[in-house]
Amino acid sequence: MITFGIATVSVAFTSLITLFVSGELRSLRERKKMETTLHQMRNHIILCGYGRIGAMIVEEFTRRTIPVAVVEILSEVEDDLREAQIPYVIDDATEERALLNAGLTHARALVTVLPHDADNVYVTLTAHTLHPDLRIVARAEQPATEAKLKRAGASRVVCPQVIGATRIVNVLTRPNVVDFFDVAGKGVDLEMDEYIVGRTSPLVDKTLHESSLREKTGAMVVAIKREGGQTVFSPGPD
Repeated sequence: MITFGIATVSVAFTSLITLFVSGELRSLRERKKMETTLHQMRNHIILCGYGRIGAMIVEEFTRRTIPVAVVEILSEVEDDLREAQIPYVIDDATEERALLNAGLTHARALVTVLPHDADNVYVTLTAHTLHPDLRIVARAEQPATEAKLKRAGASRVVCPQVIGATRIVNVLTRPNVVDFFDVAGKGVDLEMDEYIVGRTSPLVDKTLHESSLREKTGAMVVAIKREGGQTVFSPGPD
């Protein structure tokens, strides 16, 4: 019994020392803190895939102070996400548990930019099934995948190949227009944004002239989108 007791205490003591030395205790504490942060997040955006495009999206969200949580299967990016103080889940985004752990039920949107179209379709379908009202933006590597993503529940589909080709043509044929939107997007000299006129807004039932938006804010209204979907460009004062 004495021998057994000494051996048990020695093993337990050695394991405890190993736990502290190897940093496992710190890792467990950080993981618990991350789970708490994700559980408390509300009205955030979930990003599936932290590759080149994903990292740029997170950087832009951070610049605009938009809360975002990342789901990535590769543990190599964990240090970068922790250093940037970005909430994350190291797991397969195609699994329900990964999306739920990232706060899917409380998110306002999901962006999936995984490298393979099949994975993006699966993530879109899974997220749409769990949260039908969720706004989903999906990346399509091949233009032919766009229809599949929309059928799976994607609100918008972005194809980098199509966007890249269009931008190259625009840079050559309409360079000033491209420069204008680049400046507007960065909000340097000119900022473009969209605002929702709610049912309780003081702008309801008022014309642009009556609202005095230009005089009060200096803003120029370039378009009005009706509740039914009709868009009026360059609206007049009435």
